Amino acid sequence: MHKIRKATPEDVVGIRDVATKAWYNTYLNIYAAKTVNELLAASYNEQHLLKRLEDQLFLVVEEDEEIIGFATFIYGTELFLSAHYVRPSWQHHGYGSKLLEEGLNYFKDQYNEVFLEVDNKNDEAVAFYEQKGFEKIRSYTHVMYGEAMDLALLRKTNLSSGVRPK
Repeated sequence: MHKIRKATPEDVVGIRDVATKAWYNTYLNIYAAKTVNELLAASYNEQHLLKRLEDQLFLVVEEDEEIIGFATFIYGTELFLSAHYVRPSWQHHGYGSKLLEEGLNYFKDQYNEVFLEVDNKNDEAVAFYEQKGFEKIRSYTHVMYGEAMDLALLRKTNLSSGVRPK
């Protein structure tokens, strides 16, 4: 039975494991291994994750007490889904949808829209978010670690649309 909850400092290793497996599964087909490893090291080191736990809504989904996915939302003037991953062996079972729904439910009375950034070459993620009501606002190239990334900014308005009540 799955459980979605706010992440704690004890979850850092599990979160990093999900991120590593998801990134390798997705981005090694798009970017050089060196770029993937550098992005993972920068974004998912323990110190950075602990800071994100303090400053963001950080949700994890567990199955049999094992973290199998997570979603992080940065909130302030605007709402931004900054990370959303499910362990590859658990994808296509609804966990990503449930994490997204839980996060959007959390903010539905505070924001009218949410933004996210996705790689245009990540066809599966683009299709997932479009199916969830996100629309592409623009595409752009961003260079990180010497590699050009083809990114898209997506937006979903009406956060309660397609989201089950708590």
